[in-house]
Amino acid sequence: MGKTKRFQPESNPTLPRFSGVLLYFVALPLLPGAIRALAAGSPGKAVGYALGFAAAMLAATMIRRGLMIEREAKRRKIVRRASTVPYKTTGAVIIGIGMFVVAMASGYSVFVQILFGLAASFGAWLYYGADPSRKAGDIATVGITSEELIALLDEAEGRIEKIEHARGAIRNKEFREKLQKITTGARDILGTIEEDPADARKARKFLKVYLDGAQQVTEGYVRMHKDSDGGQNMELEDNFRRVLGTIDTVITEQKQKLAENNEMDLDVQMEVLQLQLEKEGVT
Repeated sequence: MGKTKRFQPESNPTLPRFSGVLLYFVALPLLPGAIRALAAGSPGKAVGYALGFAAAMLAATMIRRGLMIEREAKRRKIVRRASTVPYKTTGAVIIGIGMFVVAMASGYSVFVQILFGLAASFGAWLYYGADPSRKAGDIATVGITSEELIALLDEAEGRIEKIEHARGAIRNKEFREKLQKITTGARDILGTIEEDPADARKARKFLKVYLDGAQQVTEGYVRMHKDSDGGQNMELEDNFRRVLGTIDTVITEQKQKLAENNEMDLDVQMEVLQLQLEKEGVT
């Protein structure tokens, strides 16, 4: 199957988290302008400025949504297909309409009004770019749609992040290292699935059931460790150590079976883990 890619969401340096915020600030002068126009007895001008302000706010929201989708498209090989709305293009059109209305309310000629609108739309499109392609490869033949697969990966990544968050509250160096190995291995599995979506069908139970158990046992340990006295802690830590060992073993076997395209005995091993989690009472 080749070398797997670690699945880890990250911010794209070309798409800052605050991209699109500029439009909110650019439109702010229109609001006091509408108030001054109304006070000066020019209701038509006030309404034009207010509509321009509202259009700019809506355009900024649409464009920012488009930028978020673009960030996701750049960090994934599987593009979400649920939304077909060209958010950035729609936002550029709306800002153009808004500036057209503002120019009209300001008393400019029709030619200048159109020029204002086109300049605003073209400027927004030129600065923020076009929307990414909403087409994705058809993976329905492997028993799961691209939308379902992305939801599955997102859910699994969320569980891994919660395990990492709980890990931050654990002082035991041995346990911290084991949990680090576990989360790294789990992300390797997500990377394998993203490389070959056919693996998602085999790993679905692992992602939905097993990672949930790993999250619960880690959070349960943190919670119980805070509430336990010294005598109970020793037993708790022994139980947690055994469970972490089993979790690590299951991840290793899962990775090997995915690499071998082998789905035999995997469910049996996960059933054994579930029974151990209940027996150890760490959750």
